[in-house]
Amino acid sequence: MCAAILRGIKLVNLRPISGFRLQQSLHTSLTHNKWQNPPSGDVERKLLYVDKLPENYQLIYRAPIENYVTWTKNISTATTSVLGLIAAYHWATTMNVVNMVQKVDIAILVSQESDLYYFLCGFVLINLAIRTFVAKYPLRIYKSSDKYVAVYGSQLPLGTVKHFFEKGQIAEYKNFLNPWSHIMYRLGNRSSMLLIDYFKTPSEFHQLFTTKQ
Repeated sequence: MCAAILRGIKLVNLRPISGFRLQQSLHTSLTHNKWQNPPSGDVERKLLYVDKLPENYQLIYRAPIENYVTWTKNISTATTSVLGLIAAYHWATTMNVVNMVQKVDIAILVSQESDLYYFLCGFVLINLAIRTFVAKYPLRIYKSSDKYVAVYGSQLPLGTVKHFFEKGQIAEYKNFLNPWSHIMYRLGNRSSMLLIDYFKTPSEFHQLFTTKQ
């Protein structure tokens, strides 16, 4: 399930922005921006309606692979729910972990019973990675004067989560344990992945760092 997200991420340019490059890239040409066909006014209004934001907000960032993220999250939710219900049913009917494991035809899934536990641990880790990705991947960012709002996918199958912050409340967020550390930024108190090329214009990204007057 993570493979679909990672394949999509590889399609975009994930170049880090250092402190020196931040100043130098103010002169970046608009030809490098991936948002070469900005959404029409109707599309923007529809997104504002979907995200339940007033019309004084303007869309400045729209991330790619939104459909990949949504489908991966929903598949993760569905498989986790089904397996959870099956486990709950067996637990309720047997009230014994050993009997519950014996009741399942292990040979269908794995050659040895111990392999089943490895499979379950891997399944949990993959789902945690998916949930972490969803929580840190803003789908859209809007601005209104000095105020900004980032919209993330909800951990539930439907809906979104909004995070409000203000101009200047952004900083690079480095963590050597994070494979996406070169695109990590802290928006207010929330760490997020930003793909610089998907801002409406390069100046919109740089304005985030401007201190409020």
